[in-house]
Amino acid sequence: MSLTATLFDLIKGCPRNIKRRLLRDILLILFVTSGAILAIVMVQGIKTQNDISTALINDSNRLVKKRFKSFTAPLDNTMKLLAKWGESNLLKLDDPELLARQFQALMEIQPAISSIALADTETNEVSLSHHKNQWFLYEHRKGLAITSNLINGKLVNKEENPNDSYNPAQSLWFRGAMTISPAGSLFLTDPHILQGSEEIGITASLSWSKRDTSNNSFISSFSFTIKELMLFMEDLEITENGHILLLQKNGTLLSNIRNNSQQTSTAVSLQKGKNLSEQLLRTVTKKLQEGSGDPNKIISIKNNNSTWWLGFTPLHELTQDVWVAIVIPESDIFSNLRNQWLRFGMLAGSILLAGILMTIFLVRRYSHQLKDLPQQHIDSYGYENEIAALIRAGESSTLEFKSTMRANLKTGKHGKEIELAWLKTVTAFMNSDGGILLIGIEDDGNILGIDADDFANEDKCRLHFKNLINSHIGAESSRFIHLKIVTIHDKTILIIECERVRRPVFLSVGKNEDFFIRSGPSSMKLSMSQMIKYLSER
Repeated sequence: MSLTATLFDLIKGCPRNIKRRLLRDILLILFVTSGAILAIVMVQGIKTQNDISTALINDSNRLVKKRFKSFTAPLDNTMKLLAKWGESNLLKLDDPELLARQFQALMEIQPAISSIALADTETNEVSLSHHKNQWFLYEHRKGLAITSNLINGKLVNKEENPNDSYNPAQSLWFRGAMTISPAGSLFLTDPHILQGSEEIGITASLSWSKRDTSNNSFISSFSFTIKELMLFMEDLEITENGHILLLQKNGTLLSNIRNNSQQTSTAVSLQKGKNLSEQLLRTVTKKLQEGSGDPNKIISIKNNNSTWWLGFTPLHELTQDVWVAIVIPESDIFSNLRNQWLRFGMLAGSILLAGILMTIFLVRRYSHQLKDLPQQHIDSYGYENEIAALIRAGESSTLEFKSTMRANLKTGKHGKEIELAWLKTVTAFMNSDGGILLIGIEDDGNILGIDADDFANEDKCRLHFKNLINSHIGAESSRFIHLKIVTIHDKTILIIECERVRRPVFLSVGKNEDFFIRSGPSSMKLSMSQMIKYLSER
């Protein structure tokens, strides 16, 4: 018996002998068990992958936000110090040169600040900006705009524009500090072009009032560039090939450095020297635009036949204008896990192969004993070959031939004795080891068919068979008896498959109940005492 032949029979579903059927069933158990274990491991592996990815990206998000807070914390303190000066009437909008020196001192202490501004509710504003090693002071006073340079504490090169239409009260940082931000806390704008430097930046603002008034009549603000933020965060390292991106809520990338007010074509993450492909960048921005910016949701994306894990979180919880995107290639996360999976797969494959080889060995080892196992079933597919093999083997303790179901071939009439003869065989099979009864086959193996029984159609034959079983054996035993009507060599024969039944099965004839068992190729009736002994030893 070869493995190839067994697998062929397994695919066809019709093993022709008990050895192959046993081998098929054991192999099926091995494959089903292995498949179930593999499925469980795969499901658990996917869950583990999601858990690891979620934990890594969430940790990275927290790290970025923590670093952002460490970036803004000293600026926040500087802003509060500026507000305290204002509350103490140390900041005077009508003395721009003094204001410029005060602002310059603060900006030299905090070089991340690119500009500081002070405005009141009467459309007056003074702001100092540092750009390309020069200090610029901008004044807006009720329709008059003045631009000056601060050199050695003095304002020089003044230029006036009497047709100034700028109103600081209409700016987002002014309105946000006055109406949106909670009292005493900073308001952060969305990224915008900063005055003077023309770079992309963010403005933080705070409203306050002088001690002699209860109304918040002043707004102070400072601005920092995205470039400064990038330089502060560039040493963050999440994974070897991971990326940290800053984007606006509409998907616009902020972590690109603008050159001459034009965005560069190369998308760079906060990690120095790491480039991100345009295709992957478009996918990330698309996900944010589609509303995937859920801080609790980690998603996987495909790019150039590789898988990346992506997570979003707002940089500042209050405004949520700037979002952080953590993009990590799956290879960075699961390189060690993949090696473990490979080892596990090799181990599982080895165990499965060993199981298959052991199964083949055991079936071969006990093949001589398997020959004695009774056959109780004939597959509907390929039954011709099985029936031919059974006929060649001849009658045995588990196989018997009958010429007809009800016709007496000698008299040409239907005879009750013919029916009882095969019913006796059925009960004997059920009380022994089961077996197969072929009706339409003569004792010498000649295929006769059941034409002599003269059934109008198959349904009439099945009905007659059912009635005989119910009347003489019992309807409760009918589930152990299976009738098949097949055609072989243009002859219709009946296959009656009988299962072994643990409880005793009797053949009822009138008021008598007889107990039969198989004894070689014939059925033998037992007396009451013989039956009791047989059942006790069975």
